[in-house]
Amino acid sequence: MSEYDKLSDELYDEACRIVGQCCFMLAGNGEDTDRYVLIQQLKRLHWQIMEQTGESNLPVKLAIEQLSGE
Repeated sequence: MSEYDKLSDELYDEACRIVGQCCFMLAGNGEDTDRYVLIQQLKRLHWQIMEQTGESNLPVKLAIEQLSGE
């Protein structure tokens, strides 16, 4: 497996983990976990990360793109 493939797999796995955590948080608060709500929560998370680090978080960005159908 190439370094690129390994990095891609790790990026995808982290994106899935983040979406799962977001679902758990929403469900724990009794909220819906539909696609639109997930996208909005992930965009909010991405914005917060950008404010704190000044950098884009690739797994969060990938999760948003995948859920948005981009």
